[in-house]
Amino acid sequence: MGCLKSIIRKIIFICLLIAFFAFGGWAFVRGQIKNYQYPPREEFNASEQSYGDFSKVSGDYQLYRSFNLFGYKKINAKYLPTGQKITIFNLKNEEIVSTDDFNTHLIDSKIDNVLNSLKDSVISLEDFKIVQRGNYIANNKTIPFIVFEAGVKNIPFKNVKGTLGAYSTYNLNKDKTINKDSKSTKLILSIVDMKAYNPKVVQGFVSSLNFEKE
Repeated sequence: MGCLKSIIRKIIFICLLIAFFAFGGWAFVRGQIKNYQYPPREEFNASEQSYGDFSKVSGDYQLYRSFNLFGYKKINAKYLPTGQKITIFNLKNEEIVSTDDFNTHLIDSKIDNVLNSLKDSVISLEDFKIVQRGNYIANNKTIPFIVFEAGVKNIPFKNVKGTLGAYSTYNLNKDKTINKDSKSTKLILSIVDMKAYNPKVVQGFVSSLNFEKE
């Protein structure tokens, strides 16, 4: 009897699955996912204010959300002319890195751990070398950053170059208003093949951001 019930449940499940695909269920799900990832610019700007104000970012940058698979929410900007991607992670209340770490050069000893903690890619990096330090000026905020070079583990002679920066902003309340009693660190990261790296892509994006006055 138990075996018969199990067979019936499997048959019902298969029938429901067939009906789901036959009547456009998967197309609906894909549409919902796309709407979440690629909302209109106005909607994106209104809902992601905790990262900054994106209203003056050039149309050359496609803004989109990513699914939170590894614990950190993130948003992205893709520079359409070259495809270079910039990701901003919300580190919430976890201080794996701070803006002070860039100013004191403590980031030098933290960079390996920071990138491994983010797990933004299946690619593992090694042999980090910091080749530049500086500050982006965005609206009324100074954002420290480093430019680094690294090798890719298990891929001989494969090298990448990237930018890593950090800033803090106010978090949002549940009604999407600014909560001036709560802040979190945001981490900017862009990693590409050594030959494809263009520092102006990150600079152009970051310098266009506006922030709530502190």
